[in-house]
Amino acid sequence: MKRYIKYYLTSLIVILTTITSCQDYNSPYDVNWPVPTIESVSTYNALFSSTITLTGNFTKLKEVYFGNVVGEDINVALDGKSLTVKVPRTMSIEGSVIKVTNEYNQSFQTIQKFIPIVPSTSVTEVSSIQVGSTFMVKGTNVDLLTEVKVNGILVSVVSKSLNAMVLSVSGLDLKAGMLVDVSFKSLANNDIPTMEKVNVIYPFISYNEVVIWDFEDGVNPYIGEGTNSIASGTVLGKQEKYFTLRGPGYGWDKATGIIPSTKTPDYSLLVNPYLTFAVRTPAGSAGYFQLETPGSWRHFGYGFDTAGQWVIISVPLKEGWEGKGWDPAFIPQLTFKAGNAGVKQDIDIAYVKITEGKYTGSQNIGDPLVGSTKPSKIVVMDFDNASAWPDIKNGSDVVGSLNFRKNEIAPFYGNGFFTYVDNGTPSGWGAYWGESISTNMQSSQLSVFSDPYLSLAFNSIKGSPQYLIVRMYQYNNQLVLIQKLFPDTDGKWKTSQFSLFNTDMENWSEKTTPLGLHYSTLKRLNKDEPIDKIEIIVGRNDKSTIGISIDEVVITEGRRY
Repeated sequence: MKRYIKYYLTSLIVILTTITSCQDYNSPYDVNWPVPTIESVSTYNALFSSTITLTGNFTKLKEVYFGNVVGEDINVALDGKSLTVKVPRTMSIEGSVIKVTNEYNQSFQTIQKFIPIVPSTSVTEVSSIQVGSTFMVKGTNVDLLTEVKVNGILVSVVSKSLNAMVLSVSGLDLKAGMLVDVSFKSLANNDIPTMEKVNVIYPFISYNEVVIWDFEDGVNPYIGEGTNSIASGTVLGKQEKYFTLRGPGYGWDKATGIIPSTKTPDYSLLVNPYLTFAVRTPAGSAGYFQLETPGSWRHFGYGFDTAGQWVIISVPLKEGWEGKGWDPAFIPQLTFKAGNAGVKQDIDIAYVKITEGKYTGSQNIGDPLVGSTKPSKIVVMDFDNASAWPDIKNGSDVVGSLNFRKNEIAPFYGNGFFTYVDNGTPSGWGAYWGESISTNMQSSQLSVFSDPYLSLAFNSIKGSPQYLIVRMYQYNNQLVLIQKLFPDTDGKWKTSQFSLFNTDMENWSEKTTPLGLHYSTLKRLNKDEPIDKIEIIVGRNDKSTIGISIDEVVITEGRRY
């Protein structure tokens, strides 16, 4: 009898132990969870952003991965037997297997790798470069640029979208007025021409913003518990619509509800993006939400209690993320967990947006944030306005014109250039004295520069050295100083530059009066006096044929080239 009792007790213990061991619901062996399958892939080779189709079992699908990168715009058929997905542009170009996962943490992956086709990149526009700040590159597939250099120095990416990229030149030794070259390399390794002679300017940033939710359309996007609606009222002195929620709070245990979105905000044009929202909780109550994106979340103090007042919270967009951390492709969702507000979830939200810098409520779109009224260059002669530069004759012969050599060379900068040709009149070292080009400079803002440089570009005909005289006037044309140049560029554009106030020059002032005699002793222009006129005279270099094109005569702070 004791033996039977002992056997019975032993069997009972084994049964109970077996039952107890099966209570771990996290074990994959306890339940026959549905497993996704991939039966076919429409293609294993397609362009980035192309849509491909998978067939199989996609019940309760969670994600589609290309290697470790989540596919985009996933759409599962109602019967769960097929789906479409866009090839992510950040997947490995070496190829990756396709993997599907479901809500039961089950997965299936292909044996064959998907090999993406990388589209070529073209650059159509490069903006002026702001000193110490940023510039923009536009074109097709510019998000696939792997390298951008300014004068051979690699610069970093601030933000990018499909057809635009913002880059930083912080730390580069650039000065306003310089011309620089911008070069590129792309993921497709296709040839992208260098953008030459890009202007460097003083920085200017204007206020801008990207609205995620502002509720002005009256649509209530909230999903969840509690009384909620879109209301109207005064928000920080402005009449606005806002979302209002009065509901139960569950601390950190669960969410009262969510406000979802379906796409990544395009903040690529913002230099210093901040996450900004206006929030209010009723007096004597509280509420809270956190911002989420798949795999990451961001807190804002773990509970709001504003005592019935609207407040603005504005924090750097890329900082403070937990979980996987900051994701540039984030898809924002407001998750209304009460947090430290406990059982209360009473909250109003006027807007959630990404702003250019910290938002105080006073900025309007287009407001200058930083910048300068100081010009990056003062144009002396640029020849883009044809009416300002008519043909010049020596006797009956046209010797200077915008039309000469138009079919032989391209402009150095802009749309036009001015060319002198030979009619045989000037003798050796003689010049077209009465056929010069000049600009009145009395109204120019030279005083804004501490060391202004005069720069010009020239292109001489092949095999023929040239002779140029740059003549400058001060003190009502009584002080006359010159710089002589001897271009020999053999059909190519080259440049010359000199400091207007820190260069010793040849003096051509008249000496017929006591004051003129004084001026004739000077070698430099006076930086505290305006320049009356700048003139360019073309002459013959010994016995060479006259043939010279002139372009982009400008004044900059320091050297332009």
